[in-house]
Amino acid sequence: MTEDSGRLSALERHVRRFWDGHIVESASWVRGPILDRVPHFATYQIYPQHAGEAWVYVTVGSSVRGPKLGRIEFFMMSPVKSEIHSETLAMVSHYHSFEAHQLNVGSVVNIGRPWMPDSRMDHLLACLPYPYGPELEWSPKEAGGARFLWLLPIHKSEADFIKRETLDEFESMMDAEGVNVLDPNRDPIT
Repeated sequence: MTEDSGRLSALERHVRRFWDGHIVESASWVRGPILDRVPHFATYQIYPQHAGEAWVYVTVGSSVRGPKLGRIEFFMMSPVKSEIHSETLAMVSHYHSFEAHQLNVGSVVNIGRPWMPDSRMDHLLACLPYPYGPELEWSPKEAGGARFLWLLPIHKSEADFIKRETLDEFESMMDAEGVNVLDPNRDPIT
């Protein structure tokens, strides 16, 4: 087993253990240039267990690209099952694979289209995995110690606010407003 395949197996085990009891299926996006830049890229979709819970789409392999690049994996939450989330994760992982575009907590990405059809949100905020905590955030050593970050859909005005003010201030406003992060048509808070 190569070092990369060992890390990939450990990453997949981390995802499956974290969502133990959920259906976890491959939902990889292989179109476009993703595999040229991130040859081990894969996505998984995690089914909700109860009505109203999120569908989760998570990468496995974005962090397996060498020590120069950030060892980051990404996930998104959605109110519905849709392959658009696998495409978005491929797009973000491809972007992140360039050293000049490394993402970390507080990074904002303009994805150039709504995150879901008919949504007005077309930016993503890379943030801590608040809904799931550090048990998901940090993978085990054998998985390369990869960090899982949440890609939260936000409005352009919110992206501008984060650049102008602070991430902490934005997150405090989100908490105070009790924002439903699964609502693709939520109003901006800024």
